[in-house]
Amino acid sequence: MKVLGIETSGRICSIGLTDDDKLIAELKINIPNVHSEKLFQGVEVLLKITSLSMDDLSGVAVSSGPGSFTGLRIGLSAGKGIAYGLDVPFFLIPTLDVYANFGLGFGRDICSIIPSIREDYFFSFYKEKKGMIKRISDYIIGRIEKIEYDSDSELFFSGIIDEKLKSKLIKSFSNAFFKSEFDFSGGYIVARMGYEKMCENKKDDIENSVPLYLRDFDVKMKKNL
Repeated sequence: MKVLGIETSGRICSIGLTDDDKLIAELKINIPNVHSEKLFQGVEVLLKITSLSMDDLSGVAVSSGPGSFTGLRIGLSAGKGIAYGLDVPFFLIPTLDVYANFGLGFGRDICSIIPSIREDYFFSFYKEKKGMIKRISDYIIGRIEKIEYDSDSELFFSGIIDEKLKSKLIKSFSNAFFKSEFDFSGGYIVARMGYEKMCENKKDDIENSVPLYLRDFDVKMKKNL
């Protein structure tokens, strides 16, 4: 089964294509503010180089957030349109879960983290169990000082991590371990996780699917400024 994965929650627009859980191809566009312009072009290029067509797709998966408000809307709208037009299953994949999967195989506990606004970050904690990444906390929003994790294991930080954030994490966690954001291939992971949901018959409703903004906290925070 061919699954298309779309990841537009951050600066990088990533589109992946899998055959079951195996990567076929992936396209990554690291140019700011071109998601709306380049996403469908990217899908067309990906299908062309793999000698496939839209009709070959068995499902569509989209990174659902949290992340960039505009980027999430673009990715979700595109994914929903493709899935609806093809009448194939549609899957929402939380962005923090996507980044956490890059910690698979390192034998470390995982903190997936991406920037929010001002000095706040979205983050969540995970453990690897039987070759799968399992989330062990809620999705949280707050400052670095709010990240508390009691473990003797090295903590793998995965996500959108610039040098400023990396420096903060090193100061707060003596056991911090990193992997460069450039190595991340979100579209493929989104597609693979979509396939896993397909196997479990856990499709999402296209009409009622919305991005995961964690908006309640954002609204309260802005009112208190």
